[in-house]
Amino acid sequence: MIILIIAIVSCLDVNLTNLQLNYYSLPISANNITYNLLVDTGNEEMWIFGKNTNRKVYYECQNCTPIQNKSIDNMQGKINGIQYYQTFALMNQSLVLPIIDAYNVEYFYSMIADGVIGFNKKQLQKEDNLLKKLYFSNAIDTMQFGLLLNEQNCQSTSILSFGKPKKNYYINELQYVKVIESESWTVKGLSVEIIGKNKKQELESQNQMIVFDSGISKFLIQKNKFNKLIDIFNENYNLNCQKEIQNQINQIVCSYDDQSFPEININIDTNLSLTLLPQDYIDYCNYNYFLQYKCYLNFQQIDKTDVLVLGTVFFQKYYTHFDVSTFQIGIAKSIYYQRDKKNLSEIGNSYNNSMLYFSVILVLILLIAIYILLKMLLKQSIPLYLSVLEKSSSRSQEQEMEAITLKTQQNSQPPLTT
Repeated sequence: MIILIIAIVSCLDVNLTNLQLNYYSLPISANNITYNLLVDTGNEEMWIFGKNTNRKVYYECQNCTPIQNKSIDNMQGKINGIQYYQTFALMNQSLVLPIIDAYNVEYFYSMIADGVIGFNKKQLQKEDNLLKKLYFSNAIDTMQFGLLLNEQNCQSTSILSFGKPKKNYYINELQYVKVIESESWTVKGLSVEIIGKNKKQELESQNQMIVFDSGISKFLIQKNKFNKLIDIFNENYNLNCQKEIQNQINQIVCSYDDQSFPEININIDTNLSLTLLPQDYIDYCNYNYFLQYKCYLNFQQIDKTDVLVLGTVFFQKYYTHFDVSTFQIGIAKSIYYQRDKKNLSEIGNSYNNSMLYFSVILVLILLIAIYILLKMLLKQSIPLYLSVLEKSSSRSQEQEMEAITLKTQQNSQPPLTT
């Protein structure tokens, strides 16, 4: 009698938490500590803040094997650290993975996550990455993973799905595009078009390199195209857009107009065109310090390279599936996508009217301060005025008395005789 034992493998779904500013973290444990690591398809390493970085949660090597000194320098910043082999627990899996104990981190923004876990193409070609470890331990059925991201902040409803794509995560069918030879998940697009008011203009008319990077929250555009986008918005749609710098980041701020913002089409090939509605590329609209209603866009300028980087605001609209075995990316609209049902004034509810309330409160505080100051000045000036008035009156009386005395003295003198 022959007994066939068939090992049943399947997908493995890990819940991700949407940290503030649309950065998604995966929980993974070592040394009885759970670390929330930023899921980054643009990074080739896994690293955690070390003890010397003065973080509340930090990594410290325990029963691990040192490898080498490592440094990372990319669009987000720079880190230096020491790499070790460490046993980690993910779901019910025990995995020995390379980890960098980062003693120096130079980032352009303050990271809420405890570190980063890399999923770029170069990383997933190595022998000791997370995806291969899961595959060779029969935890998943194929070398694939997908990102289903929910835009709700501080919620753990987003999913990093390992294995074959699940059809209930997206609408219609996945459309696949081939990845070019690159360290990152990069495809070659046809064009980027601005469409609105019966007009069509090309932001990019040649082959555009498009990078899928979940470690970035916004859309990153090369400097010249960033400026061109502002010019198109102003000249064709009268949006009064300007470049503003916040935390060393160039962003676009425009006047609020719920009818004029155009659509943006990212044409990857003749069969795949990805549309960004205004609701997709507008971060939020609210009042500024001058009580002007402004819209802050999800575009950020980069100076180093001529690529279009699609960050997590793109993944929130499109479920994206990465096939490492064939080096293809599958794209379809996410089941979570709801932004097209919102008015522009509803985008970014956590921000709406906050500046208006702040400005009104500030004005009230200034009025109260002016009132108190005037009251204090009046309180001090009235006694002074009365004192001056009293002295003036007293002096006038003295002068009158002196005049009367002088006149009396003159009248009492005998007449001169000759």
